[in-house]
Amino acid sequence: MRPSTPCSEGTDARATPTGATTWRGLFLQFADPEVFVTEEQVRALLAALPAEGEAGTAQPSARDTLGALRRWSMERARAHTDFLQALQDEHRLQRFAEVAALQSAPLGLWLGSWLQGMIAPGVCEDPLQLTLLGAYADDIGAGRPGAARREEFLRLLRHLRLPVYGARADELTRAGEIDDSMFALPCVLQALSRRSDAFHAEICAADLVLRATGLMPAWAGLQSVFPHALQWQRLDLAVSAAPDHTEAVLAHYTSADRSPDARFAAMVARAARAVQAWDARLSALARVGADPRAAMAELLRRRSREASVYHHNTVMDGCPLSQRFSEAAKDPLPLLDALSRSRFVRPGNAAKSQLVTTLIGPRGRMFRVFPEHELATMRDWIDHLPAEASAPAPADAAAGAWQAPPTLDQAQAAGNDRPPSGLREAYYLLQGRALPPALRAFAVDYVHKRLRRAANGPAESTRALPAAWTTDGLRPWLLAQHDLHGRAFEEMEREKAVHSREEVIRSTLQLAPLLLIDGAWLQGFTDLEFACSAVGQPLFEIFWDELGNGLPQLNHPKIYRDLLRSMGVEMAATGAWEFAFDARFDDKSFEVPVYWLCLGKLPVTFQPEILGMNLAMELSGVGDGYREASRFLRAHGFDTQFVDLHNTIDNVGTGHSGWAADAIDAYMSEVVHRHHGDTAAAWRRVRTGYDSLAAAPGGVLQRLRERVAAARAGKPRIPEQAPPALLHRTYDPAVTTS
Repeated sequence: MRPSTPCSEGTDARATPTGATTWRGLFLQFADPEVFVTEEQVRALLAALPAEGEAGTAQPSARDTLGALRRWSMERARAHTDFLQALQDEHRLQRFAEVAALQSAPLGLWLGSWLQGMIAPGVCEDPLQLTLLGAYADDIGAGRPGAARREEFLRLLRHLRLPVYGARADELTRAGEIDDSMFALPCVLQALSRRSDAFHAEICAADLVLRATGLMPAWAGLQSVFPHALQWQRLDLAVSAAPDHTEAVLAHYTSADRSPDARFAAMVARAARAVQAWDARLSALARVGADPRAAMAELLRRRSREASVYHHNTVMDGCPLSQRFSEAAKDPLPLLDALSRSRFVRPGNAAKSQLVTTLIGPRGRMFRVFPEHELATMRDWIDHLPAEASAPAPADAAAGAWQAPPTLDQAQAAGNDRPPSGLREAYYLLQGRALPPALRAFAVDYVHKRLRRAANGPAESTRALPAAWTTDGLRPWLLAQHDLHGRAFEEMEREKAVHSREEVIRSTLQLAPLLLIDGAWLQGFTDLEFACSAVGQPLFEIFWDELGNGLPQLNHPKIYRDLLRSMGVEMAATGAWEFAFDARFDDKSFEVPVYWLCLGKLPVTFQPEILGMNLAMELSGVGDGYREASRFLRAHGFDTQFVDLHNTIDNVGTGHSGWAADAIDAYMSEVVHRHHGDTAAAWRRVRTGYDSLAAAPGGVLQRLRERVAAARAGKPRIPEQAPPALLHRTYDPAVTTS
């Protein structure tokens, strides 16, 4: 997880991706959870996918394409398996496995990430969206620490004793041994995930293609060689503990009762070709890596630039060695052959060759120049030289290569990107996943204002976080807080305050903008790197619970909407313009919801503040507020499921409050042990986030505990329609409020 640093107002705005000239550079930019990608940039990346079939040919249906892809995957898996089992040389077999695993790491370590941005507050009640979230939750191993698909791929890298790149995106992209083209497909998938509002069809299509492929063919070959090295089914995207969502997606985009989506069908075909090109490229690289001569040639090419600076006085075959290294950047074979004839190499006997003995020894001119895995490549090449002397040039490593990445202009968001006109419009705009520059500036400023108010306001000493964090963690403090909540409820019980039916309905209505986006402050922690981290895993668990673990009947926003219906209150879809401008809401009912939505978009910028606010929210009603609200609702015959559910799952032992405290402890431990940061400054930010929940007039649950003030005299006028294309929403939920 990225270390969180104190945020300075006005200095943290992120530009749209630009400047990167490589696939790995773009991949790194798109790995940022707060990046904004324009639609034009995504389209440029999609256009860089392998070319479509011949013009004029009929395109098969999405279902037929998926079926053909499954057959192709099984055939390619058999081909990889047959190739590996036919290898007689144990070293070549090991080299093939090492290269195949390392080259496929950009995809293997980000399995499922294309779904990381699919859920958003405005569609969090939709059955299809919940089904997709269920598939993603299984991909990242929700509820099972260390069970993410990426964790299983890390086990493969460790089994092969490869450098474990991939704990973070920046570590992976610095791995020079990985061919740049192997970042292409993961890069496009990452970019798509950042614009699920505009490319829902394309993401669903790519997801079905990858699920239909199942276990990547080259990985199936590795499974045949190392069957017990890991749980291979966790790398098989066709195997999931979540319900299969293929038919639900196909029904949404290809059913007869709605016009088939041409973009979806086209993307299924395009993504299928991309997967096949990825496999061809991986196969070519791995086979070259398994060939001693080809592997050595690639090593010379990769290290040629730095080597060309030296060796001016060393002549090889009548030419300065420095010049030969310069030429090797394009064609390493002449240098390779010259080196094989030099005094530094004894063909067939690496143990007697200066290149890998005296020259790399403590007094040698190349001491510590080569890591062990490169020395292994050099020794293997020397030992095979007699057999390889007359061998033809290695197979074309360009097979399956992708074209160079497109140049992404620093295009700004659409011309209608502007700050919201007020809280209601902000509530509407912030419910998508994209955060264009003007909206981002509003969100950062809104959070800062809220945090300043919290930092400058009086703290409630009995319920504030401890003045300092200690390695004992927050669990002891949490239990003490729970005792306070219990005593508070006993006092409320003695008062026996009763709200009228009208007051209970009104307070429930005013909380709708808040509770219909339950968990929205944590949506940034659905990002794969966060969700699989020690800090982010419990936060994803909380978010996953808030939305019902994929089950509509347990979805908190749906349960709250059902409660409103039982009171005779019908509402528009939460993500609708009409909901935000519903005249029945007070303006101040949007203050905390907008704060939640802003935080949910900024998990890097405000990570410690989110951790603190999350604990305050999860603890706010446990033991007192929820129990009192249950009494109010029950007194008038209303369903108490929403508040009863929260009082149990938010518990301080094994529930959300406990998980929230654990996430803070994990974060502070990272500050102390990994980043050696300023623990006092980090803890101040966590405490400020905790206090920020109550920084606005009134608290989240106060309206269920006090009499509601008289209705405001003035009501907002609902504009005739939303500004055109404010969110570029192209996803049409099936039945959002059913």
